[in-house]
Amino acid sequence: MRTLLAAAALAVVACSSSGPAVPKQKAEIPPPDFEIRQLIGPAELNYEEGAIEVKFRLDIGNRAAIPMTLRRIEIMTVNPEGGAYTLDPSHRAYYFNKTINAQEKAAVDFWAKAYAYGRSTRENEPVTVRGTLYFQTPNGYYNQVFVKEIGQYPGQND
Repeated sequence: MRTLLAAAALAVVACSSSGPAVPKQKAEIPPPDFEIRQLIGPAELNYEEGAIEVKFRLDIGNRAAIPMTLRRIEIMTVNPEGGAYTLDPSHRAYYFNKTINAQEKAAVDFWAKAYAYGRSTRENEPVTVRGTLYFQTPNGYYNQVFVKEIGQYPGQND
């Protein structure tokens, strides 16, 4: 009897610890329109040297006939010995739960930890970022990789 109860308890625990089903297939949808812009950077922070937080905005246009949910963005700098700042490599992933309905647009703002180089010859150099957007749809997942050079002069990111 004890063996039967132990087996039943083990089965209940095993079933309860499984996570929710995540779509394993790639969704066959048109790629979303996408733009990343820097809203607040070194210039708005008086060119401080050291740890700063940079504010970005993602403008996403869903061209698919189904809703898509932004789950995560991974972003990093790929500056070849230059750029006004470098994103903190220990904070590459930022998590969201933003649903964008079919044929609609949405904006998502987030802050990223970075290291700024202060007043120097680098203060106005562009920053090159590489990242991946992770979406979930009813038909599966969709990932979009991007590389963007972000200017540091006023008006370059409007």
